[in-house]
Amino acid sequence: MEQLSVSEREKLLHELHGYMAWVGAEIPDVFEIDGTEIPLHEVVWRLVNKKELTEAETIGIESLIRTLEEKEACDETDLAKEAVTREEAEDLYKEASGLLRAIMNLKGIENGAHPDADVRRKILQKKIGDARGLLKFVDDVV
Repeated sequence: MEQLSVSEREKLLHELHGYMAWVGAEIPDVFEIDGTEIPLHEVVWRLVNKKELTEAETIGIESLIRTLEEKEACDETDLAKEAVTREEAEDLYKEASGLLRAIMNLKGIENGAHPDADVRRKILQKKIGDARGLLKFVDDVV
């Protein structure tokens, strides 16, 4: 198996530290906590779409965020190691960015906002602006 070069590894780590590394990343379907697998994607989806949270759910979210942050940090540490194959690095990057996505979604719940909705709104506004510009260009040409 081909080892990941130092520059490739640094690039992946740099991307993970980027402001929007989690955008577009997929939350892992399943995540293991203390030997127990939880349906992470489903749990995050349900919490994000819940209108009101109980006190126990709020405490659970805080605990889950800490656990996900610890695992994401471990993934980054493993990615920074010298002896990582390209496949292992891609798997670590995919998991870490997915965990970052879950963390950001859960933190958004705590803050009363849904970061995905803000990103989608900005993307939609950009597409509308691009479409208007294209239509204006076509009108000017014709």
